[in-house]
Formats: sequence, C-alpha cells, structure tokens
Amino acid sequence: MNKLLLSLLFILFVATTSAQKDYNIFRENENSKHQLGINKFYFVHHTFADSFFMTELYKQLSYDDMALILKQVYDGVTEKEKVNVEYKIDKPSDARIAYFFKEHEKNGKMFIMLTNFSNATRKFEHKPDSKDQLARWYFIKGEKLVYRKDLYSKKKESEKKKGETYELIDYYLFDDNLENDKFIKPLIDKLLNSNDKNTNKLYGYLYLSEFHLMNNDMKSSEIAIKNMEKFFEESTDIPKGYSLIVNMAKTEYEIMKRI
Repeated sequence: MNKLLLSLLFILFVATTSAQKDYNIFRENENSKHQLGINKFYFVHHTFADSFFMTELYKQLSYDDMALILKQVYDGVTEKEKVNVEYKIDKPSDARIAYFFKEHEKNGKMFIMLTNFSNATRKFEHKPDSKDQLARWYFIKGEKLVYRKDLYSKKKESEKKKGETYELIDYYLFDDNLENDKFIKPLIDKLLNSNDKNTNKLYGYLYLSEFHLMNNDMKSSEIAIKNMEKFFEESTDIPKGYSLIVNMAKTEYEIMKRI
C-alpha cells in the first residue's frame, strides 16, 4: 500500500491551486464531470469526515475550501482517472491525499482514499508505516457510498439492535440496504421525543440533520442543527468535548450548501 501511495502522489497532474496557496488540487482530467453515480450527500458525508476531521485538516480550511476540494474530487475521479490533493504543512511533512476508483472482486466498484497520515503519530509523515497509514475504501452501491464496515448483514443488524438507538440509526442511514430506510425517521423521532439530556439525544439531532440532507431538505437540516446547538449549550450532562460533533454537523451542512 505504501508503494502504491507514493507512486500516486508523485505522478504529474494538471494542477488547480487555491487562492490562498495552502493546498493544490491535481486532476488527471480537469474537464470531467461526476461519472460514478454517487449521491452527493453520501459522498460528502464520508469524504469530509475522513479527509478533514480524521486528519485535523479542518483546522486550517474554511467551509469554502472544503467544498471546493470535495467538488473537484467528486467531478475528477472517474473509473480511469485520479485526483490528488496536497496541503502545505511542512513539518514533519506536507499532507497528501489521493482519491481513485478500483474494482473489487467480490463487492464490485470501490472509491478509495489514501493518505500519508499516520494514525500512530497523528501527523502527516514522509513515509508512514503502512500498518498505521490512514486509508479508507468505500463500496459504490447504487447511488450510495458505503464504508466497508457498514455493508449490510442480518448479523450486524442484530448486533446494532442490542446497542444504543443512535447506533442503529447510523447503520440504517449508511448501509447498502434500502429496505430499512423506512425505519430511520421513526427511530430518530423516538430518540428526540425521549426525556434524555445526554449524548444519545445529541446524536438524534445529528441524524435528523443528516436525514434531511439525504432528502435534500436544507432548511429542515439547518433547523435541526440549530436545535442541536441549543441542546448542547444548555446541557449540563454532555462533556464539552462533544462540541466536535456539533462542529462536524455544521461543517457537513455548510459543504452540502456549497457543493
């Protein structure tokens, strides 16, 4: 994997550069439009979190930056062509993220993200150890982009039903089984109508926002996020570290507005 990443990152591409010069976007095809049939919501949901929050790049990027980058990736990755993004960090290494398509023997079409970010050191490295290297691969199932661990199975569904309600909501939202989508909104309503003042209800507002984004209802998503912020600010039970969840919900919404 490490050799593959390095070979991808040093290919010469046609470059699109940000006005701030903080990052460069390299597309093999600068004129392509989206060809993989992925719904924008599912694309943004996965790639914004893994590209920007898993790596902490969100700290140096604006909503406009993130939306521009993901739009270039969304349009630029085809079955034959890749997109690379490089971010200026300097120490110990600049950040490099590659996005590309691949066929999987068993589960079909895949969208892959490879980085030089080390999960061990929590930094971008010149040559990260392959076992610690941040990588994501998602399966393209119809218009859904599905993380490999979220592929539907009855066993996994049964396990989720034994956990917290928000865990089951998350699974139904992002698995590849369209038949269980009808359970999402009733489960969210059940969570939000409870008397809970804890993180469970906070997740309820998060998934309500995402449910509306999934249905392209931006106004309702915005209202859900405002209620989420109010609930978090007024709660005495939720640890302050959960402000990151609120931040991520706002970021996802802001990117969807722009992309």
